[in-house]
Amino acid sequence: MLSGIFRHLFRSNLHSLDPPQVWRIARGSGSALWFSGVMKRLGIKTAIDLRRPESSDATLGEVDFEALGVEYHNLHLRSSRLPRPEAVAEFLRLLDEAERPLLLYCKRGKDKTGFGSALYRHVVCGEDLETAWQQLRRIPFGHRVKGHEGPHDFRDLLEKESPEDLREWVNSRYPDLFREICGE
Repeated sequence: MLSGIFRHLFRSNLHSLDPPQVWRIARGSGSALWFSGVMKRLGIKTAIDLRRPESSDATLGEVDFEALGVEYHNLHLRSSRLPRPEAVAEFLRLLDEAERPLLLYCKRGKDKTGFGSALYRHVVCGEDLETAWQQLRRIPFGHRVKGHEGPHDFRDLLEKESPEDLREWVNSRYPDLFREICGE
């Protein structure tokens, strides 16, 4: 029963990150019509789908982003483990270059989207890690650490390494750390 109430409360998980320029949402099981309506209402110009390619809107093909005038990107920013360096680098590039208003989303809008939102708040808005990582709270976003340790492990690395330029660190130092830690 409690899980049903929780799902109902967090169904859309729509929150502004930097109003009116950047939003976060849960794609969830809402219809393509509902999701398209949200993007229209918010005037979204760029959508970043943070799910795996096989479960993305690109693969499912239910939303006509082109007809909506929305530039669509699918970029898996995994949360179960440390994110792949190339995914973080591409995500940061998109944050710099994507036309606004921008929408970040995944299935539930809490783990991958929370991580992307924390990176946005830290890199673009200049928030310290403690403040930015509030985007990964259980209330009001629904994030649970268990099974989604990747963003927290990434933050630990940032705190340990203290890079002056995060983008440069992600491109030069993080790939070696990632291989050392993950063996990938």
